[in-house]
Amino acid sequence: MTKRITAIFIIFLLALPIAAADGTNAPRLITIRDGIKKVLEDSHLVKISEANKEISAQEVSMARSPLLPQVNASFSETFLNHQPTAKFGILNVPTADRNFFSLGADVYQTIFDFGKSYYGYKASKALLDSSVTDIGRIKNIAVLEFIITYFDCLDSEKMVAVNQSEIDSISSYLKDVQTMYDEGAAVKNDLLSAEVRLSDAQQRLITARNLKDNVAAKLCNILVIPMEESIAVSEFDMAPPEIPALDHSYRTAEEQRPEIKIVDDQIRATSLFEKSNRAKNYPELFADGGYSMTQNRYMVHDDALAFTLGVKVNAFDGGLAKAEADRERFRRAQLEEERKKLVDDVKLEVKDSFNNLNDAAEKVKVTKEAVAQAEENVRLYREKYADGSATSTEVLDSITMQKNAQTNYYRADYELKRSYARLMYSMGINMAMIYEKMENTRNGAE
Repeated sequence: MTKRITAIFIIFLLALPIAAADGTNAPRLITIRDGIKKVLEDSHLVKISEANKEISAQEVSMARSPLLPQVNASFSETFLNHQPTAKFGILNVPTADRNFFSLGADVYQTIFDFGKSYYGYKASKALLDSSVTDIGRIKNIAVLEFIITYFDCLDSEKMVAVNQSEIDSISSYLKDVQTMYDEGAAVKNDLLSAEVRLSDAQQRLITARNLKDNVAAKLCNILVIPMEESIAVSEFDMAPPEIPALDHSYRTAEEQRPEIKIVDDQIRATSLFEKSNRAKNYPELFADGGYSMTQNRYMVHDDALAFTLGVKVNAFDGGLAKAEADRERFRRAQLEEERKKLVDDVKLEVKDSFNNLNDAAEKVKVTKEAVAQAEENVRLYREKYADGSATSTEVLDSITMQKNAQTNYYRADYELKRSYARLMYSMGINMAMIYEKMENTRNGAE
């Protein structure tokens, strides 16, 4: 009895590594929600844009510094080879110690500079706003790229299944033809044509599997996971989308697209930089105060407090300030033209996405019924062939028609989903938020 228990225990221990190995080979399931979350957290593009925001934040701090007091402090110890001495007739009188220390502090504050520092600070703030908006733009691009590739993965999986189904249909038909040929009820030509069609279908399956692997590798790259890792994507059933009116889509895009907001922030920044640069040749009112002390037992007072109120002006800089201001003025005019072109380009993008979405929606309606019709068509032709009232070519053509009907339907279905995502992006809608809502709605319905 003890030996039997020991043997069972050993078998159990040996089975553990095998079970663990089987678990590691299971593909990693990716859902829309999990994928979007991972893209927003780990995408290299998002991290780069967030770093740009931190750089802009430091530039704001740099631009703010002239508005704050500039405080300097010092401490020093001096060692001389001769003691400082003055001559008074025939007398040599020491004026300071040979070795002494000094300390001091100074506070400088610009009181008024005609807005040079203030406008520079506000311009940097506008560029910081632009960097923050750019993060939203990059996140939307990253999520769109993930969603498009996600549906490409599902599409490629369906194409593998469709091609496999075609091979199964031809193989089943080939088996029937072989049986009929052996019985003398079919000719050699029918057998050969079926074998050729089977070989052609097998080649298409190889191509479809290769495409599926490539798309899966791209999805791994987007999600920042090892491309060797096996993944599987969860099917995303989406109700027929409500297509917004084209005019509404245009207005929403012009209000929401981050690219337009970024250009608006840049225009505001150039206007402020121009004002700041023009003020560089204006007088600057400042205050300067400080305390200094030098160890000297020969002086009545070895420390002093000082306060200065003054005006300074850069009387001539060779035209530098004017040139810098004019550069910003021309830059602003350039950005205003870029904004007009950007609005036109965005409208074109909306129009294109809108038309593609409508086109895909119509194709889904047309192709959905064709799938069932094509399946019934194959069944009828195989029955007719068995009765001798249909040719081998007609049966094989019906199988090809079935494959084409399934391909057209799945392609239209996933193109509908991709086109909807592109339209939402072109309108400037938050992609993560809208798909989060769709996921919640779908889970609630289930």
